[in-house]
Amino acid sequence: MSESICIFALEKLTFLFLCSMKTLKALLVSLVFMMPHSLLAEVNIIPQPTRVTEKTGSFVLKPNATIAYNSKSLQPAAEYLREKLKPATGYELPIGKGKKADIVLSLTTQTETGAEGYKLTSSEKGILIEAADYRGIIHGIATLRQLLPYQIEKATLQPYVTWMVPAVEIEDTPNFEWRGMMLDPVRHFFTLEETKRFLDIMALYKFSKFHWHLVDSQGWRLEIKKYPLLTDNSGYRDPEGEHWDRRCNEIAKNDNNPRMIVPMTGEFTRMKNGKLEYGGFYTQDEVRDLIEYATVRGIDIVPEFDVPGHSYAATKEYPWLSCNNDGRDPICVGKDTSLEFCRNVYKEIFDLFPYEYVEIGGDEVNRSAWKKCADCQKRIQDQGLKDEAELQSWFTCTMEKYFNENGKKLIGWDEILEGGVSKSATVNWWRGDHTDVVQRSTSGGNEVILCPFTFCYFDYNQDNNTIQKLYTGDIVPTDLSAEQMKLIKGMQGNIWCERIPTEAQMQYMVFPRALALAEKAWTKNTQQNWDGFYSRLQKHIQRLNTMGVEQRPLVE
Repeated sequence: MSESICIFALEKLTFLFLCSMKTLKALLVSLVFMMPHSLLAEVNIIPQPTRVTEKTGSFVLKPNATIAYNSKSLQPAAEYLREKLKPATGYELPIGKGKKADIVLSLTTQTETGAEGYKLTSSEKGILIEAADYRGIIHGIATLRQLLPYQIEKATLQPYVTWMVPAVEIEDTPNFEWRGMMLDPVRHFFTLEETKRFLDIMALYKFSKFHWHLVDSQGWRLEIKKYPLLTDNSGYRDPEGEHWDRRCNEIAKNDNNPRMIVPMTGEFTRMKNGKLEYGGFYTQDEVRDLIEYATVRGIDIVPEFDVPGHSYAATKEYPWLSCNNDGRDPICVGKDTSLEFCRNVYKEIFDLFPYEYVEIGGDEVNRSAWKKCADCQKRIQDQGLKDEAELQSWFTCTMEKYFNENGKKLIGWDEILEGGVSKSATVNWWRGDHTDVVQRSTSGGNEVILCPFTFCYFDYNQDNNTIQKLYTGDIVPTDLSAEQMKLIKGMQGNIWCERIPTEAQMQYMVFPRALALAEKAWTKNTQQNWDGFYSRLQKHIQRLNTMGVEQRPLVE
C-alpha cells in the first residue's frame, strides 16, 4: 500500500471516529431528556427546609425561559437570579413585571412562613417562589440554586448539562433571625472582591448577618473622614514588625502551605518612605457598594468599632485618646475628648450603615491603665462608681444612649455584662465555658447572639470530628426557660484572622463546617439529624468545589 493511500485511510478513520463521538454525545444528551426526570433529580438542600414534598416529574430550564416578578421591589432579586443562572447556562432569561413566566417571584400575604420564610413550588410547567418579604424571595432563590445541578455554580458555559429541577413543594421558615458570620479584616486584610465572594457563599446557605470587625489594635480598616490618620497610617503596617505577619510566614514555610503566606503584592501593599507596607482599608464609597451588594442578597452588615479596648490603632495616631497621652491601649474613658472621638466615629458609621445594629465590642479591656489614670479615677468619683468595671459599664451605657438617639441598637461582647448593662443591649456570648453568661443575660432581659468559642470560632483548628461536634453540640444552652429562649436571637460563626492571612486560608478554615452552623441556625432542633445532614453535605462538597471554594476535606 502506497504512503498516500495510508495517509488517506488514516484521515478517513479519524473523520469517522470524530463523527462517532459527536453522534455518541448527541445520543447521550437525547437519552438524558428521555429518562424519567425523577431518576435524575435530587433534593439535597442545606439548611434542611421545614417541609419538603417531592412530586413526580421535573422542570427543565431551557434557553427561551423567562423570569417574572409581581412587585417592583423584587426587580433586584430577579436580576440577581438571572445573574446567577446565566454564566453556566448561557441563557439570557428576559425578566419583567407580571405573573406569567417560567420562573415567577411573588410577594404575597397568603403565606404563613413569616418575614424570611418562603414557599417554592416546581412542576413541569415552571417554578413559583412566594414570600411575604424580599428576604424570603432571596432564600427561595438559594433553594432553587441548590435544586439545580451543581454545575449551575460554574462561571463558564456548561453546554452538556440538563438544567433540571425536581418537582417539589417546599415551605420553609428559619428558626432564628440571626444567622451570622463575623469576618475580621483587621489582623489580615480582605479586598472588596474577596468580601463579596464571601457574601455570595453566605447567601447560598441563607445566612442573614455579616458582622464586620473593622477596627482593632493591629489596624483601622474603615475610612473616617474626620480622623484621616486612622487609615492614612493605621491602615498599613510593616509586616516585619507585626508578630502575626511573621508567624503566618513561618507557618507557611514550616508546613509548606502557600495559603499562609502574607500577600505582599497588588491591592495589599503600598510604598511609604521607600518601605513596602502591608494592609488596606475600605473607603466609604466602597462600603456603600458592599452594602448594596449585600442588600440584594438579603444580608445585613453589622459594623464593629471595638472600644474601649483593642484601640491601639487609634491611640497611637491620636495619643490624646489614651491615659496620660502615652498612645497606648485602651482609650481613656475619663476624658470628654475621648468620648467625643467615639461619638464622631460612630456618627460616620451610623450615617454609612443603614441597619438597626452596630457593635461596640467592649471585650478584653485592660483596665489597669485606668487604675493609674487621674482622669479615669475622677470619672469614677464624679459618677459614684465602685470600680473600673463599673467605669466601663458607665461608658457602654453612655455610648448606648448615643446609639439610641441616632436610631441604632448596641451589641457588645459578653464582657459588657461586667459592671452592669442596660436591658436594651444585645450580648454576643463568646466565652464558651461560661454558660452562666447566657443565664445572666437572659435573666436580665438582654437578647443574646450565641457564638461560643467551643463551637463557633472558625479560626480554631479542625479535625475529622469538628463538624459533627458543631452540628450535634448544645450551642443553645439546655437549661433555659421558654421566656429565656425568646431572647436568643440566633447564632454566629466568628473568623478571627491572626492566623488567616489569605482568602484561600479563610475558606479552608470556614468550609464546609459553616454549612453545619447554617443548618443549626435555620432548622428547628427537632428536625436536625446528623446522618441526614452528613449525607447532604457530601453532595455539597462538589458544589463548593465548583464555586472554587477552598475546603478542608471531610476526612483528612
